[in-house]
Amino acid sequence: MIEFRHLNNFRVLAQERNYQKAAQKLNLAQPSLSRSIQRLENLLGTELLIRGHQSMSLTASGELVLSHSDHILLSVENLRKELQYLQGKSSGYLSIGASPVPANTILGPIIGRFIEQYPDVHVELEVGTWQQQLDKLLRGQLTLLVTDVQGEIIGHETLVQCFNLPSFEAVFCTRNDHPLVYRNHLTLEDIRHYPLAIPRNLPMGVSELFGDLFFQFRKDFAGLLHYDTFPPIKGALMHSPIVALTPLIALLEDGVKESLQVITPSDMPKLNVCFSVVMSRKQTSIAAMRFLHLLL
Repeated sequence: MIEFRHLNNFRVLAQERNYQKAAQKLNLAQPSLSRSIQRLENLLGTELLIRGHQSMSLTASGELVLSHSDHILLSVENLRKELQYLQGKSSGYLSIGASPVPANTILGPIIGRFIEQYPDVHVELEVGTWQQQLDKLLRGQLTLLVTDVQGEIIGHETLVQCFNLPSFEAVFCTRNDHPLVYRNHLTLEDIRHYPLAIPRNLPMGVSELFGDLFFQFRKDFAGLLHYDTFPPIKGALMHSPIVALTPLIALLEDGVKESLQVITPSDMPKLNVCFSVVMSRKQTSIAAMRFLHLLL
C-alpha cells in the first residue's frame, strides 16, 4: 500500500533533484530515502526518475505522480487543520486569493467583519491576476478566490463552483478642479485630449466599447497609464490632468470622494464591474463557508 511518507519523500526529492540534499531535508539516511523511492516505484509499477551520473530528472510518470502527490498531501494537511479547528485544538485557516479590483474595493470591509466575528481564524490575502490565482486555487494553495469577472468566464465547471456578487458601475473620475469638471456637455471626444488611466486587465470586449480611446497609437494620443490597483492612482490624479476609469465603489471611501470628481460623458457606454467568488467543488473548509456567507 502507498503511504503518505512515500509520496512526501518523492515530492522532496523531486524538488531537490539530489538524494543527499533531499535526505538531509527529510532527516533521513540516504539509503532509506532510496529504498522509499524504489518502494513507491514498485507499488506504482513505473519508473519515476531518470537517474544520471550527476543529474536527475522526472519521467512523464514522475511528473504525473508529483502533481497528484502535491494535491493529496495538501488535502490531507487541510483535513488535519479542519479537524483540529472543529475540535477547538487550533485556530482555523483561510487563504484568500483576489484580483486587484476587489482587493482594493469590496474585500477590506468583509475581511474586517470576518476577523471581528472569527478571531480564531488565521487569514492570508494574496493579490494577483485572476488567472494566476485560479491556478493556485486548482492546485489547492488557496481556499477561495474573489475576482472581478463573472463565474461564466472562469470555466473549469467540473472543478470549481462560482458565486456571482452584485456588480458596480464603472465611471471616469478626475480631480475636483480639472477643466472637464466645468463642462456643461461632456463627451468621450473631450476626454481623449487628456492622459488616461485604465485597469490593466479590462474584461474582454470593454476596450472596443470606447472605440480607439484606449489605443496608444491613435494620432491624438495624450498618454495612457495601465494600473493594477487604484490607490496609487489617486495621487497621480491629484497632481496631473489624468482621467481614470474605475469602479464607482473605489471612490466611496472617506478621503477619496471629497477629493475626486466623477465625470459622465453623454455617450458613456453602460459598463459594470462584476465580481464573483470561486471555490473548489471539493471545498469543505468551515472558515471558507463562513466567509462566503458574509460576502453573499
